[in-house]
Amino acid sequence: MAAVCIPDQIKNETNLALLAAQEFAKLYHDTFDKRRQNIGKMYQEQAQIVWNGNPFNGREKIVEFFNTLPSSQHTVEGMDTQPVMGGLVGTEGDTSTIIITFFGKAKYKSEKEGKSFTQTVLLASQDSKWKVVSDNYRFLD
Repeated sequence: MAAVCIPDQIKNETNLALLAAQEFAKLYHDTFDKRRQNIGKMYQEQAQIVWNGNPFNGREKIVEFFNTLPSSQHTVEGMDTQPVMGGLVGTEGDTSTIIITFFGKAKYKSEKEGKSFTQTVLLASQDSKWKVVSDNYRFLD
């Protein structure tokens, strides 16, 4: 039988998800733009990403792809976050899961103007560290 979430629990989970998302947003985009060599640490080993329709599976392939991209500057203009009640199926230990959707501007070295982007990230926390499970990034043309 599934556990019943009471309103206070939902409110607490939502507030915790928002705080985690705000911290993660700054750390992730700063790492991507300024210390890209460290971005792999933010993804689970079996993470998946779809970048403008192109899928990459596993942290190693994701990092290889990111290393092909020119230097960048992201500006997050807004985000939405939601806790995933009950966590992820198949994870062990104390796991919290949240979904974050970012939108903003991304400017790459070879471009005059930045492009609008949206990014939806599924994060799981194990042992007090947030890691990307799934990432979907798309330019809005």
